[in-house]
Amino acid sequence: MQPPQTAEPATAELPEVSENLVKMRTRIINGFESLARDPGPKGVVMTHLVSQLGISTKTLYRCFPNKTQLVIEMIRTWSIEQTQNQQRRIQSTLTPRERIVEASLSWLEHYGQFSDCFWLQLARDYPEAQALYQRQYDEFIERSRQNISPFVKPQLNADLVLSGLMVLLEHAGNLELCEQLNITRKTAINQTVNVWADGALIGV
Repeated sequence: MQPPQTAEPATAELPEVSENLVKMRTRIINGFESLARDPGPKGVVMTHLVSQLGISTKTLYRCFPNKTQLVIEMIRTWSIEQTQNQQRRIQSTLTPRERIVEASLSWLEHYGQFSDCFWLQLARDYPEAQALYQRQYDEFIERSRQNISPFVKPQLNADLVLSGLMVLLEHAGNLELCEQLNITRKTAINQTVNVWADGALIGV
């Protein structure tokens, strides 16, 4: 899902802690993410979160001083994972077409889990987290552009065809449209990327 544009200052990272607390932070982020998928971040009751995780409220706030910081760190964790996966694909033997398909499906599989309510709350109620998401999304797209541009047919404007791909992927990932066409979003993305690549890429 492409985020709306916002302008916010950079967010400070949490201070370094012991290995045990790092693991606890990861548990809390994963638990929070699971609970927030449908109702959004504001819909997560922190007492319910600690009950689900079997930890104390003191432990929760030792790891994250407030819910805003927890949401920010969740977004930061996503970015680290996406960057690592992107680098793995770039260094692999996958063709540019295959890399685009894998990246698109990975993006859909993760970000498609979250409701419209989640994204609305992120933009409205957690502007620092939204701004971080926006910056990291932009950086992801720029790295993708730099990696794919050399494979675009020389008679085409690389920026134009790559921006066109993003529009097509947004369309192909639309759940309502796929249900109308009686196809899965995975099938829609595969077909979309293949049609685009046939016209845009050099012999791949």
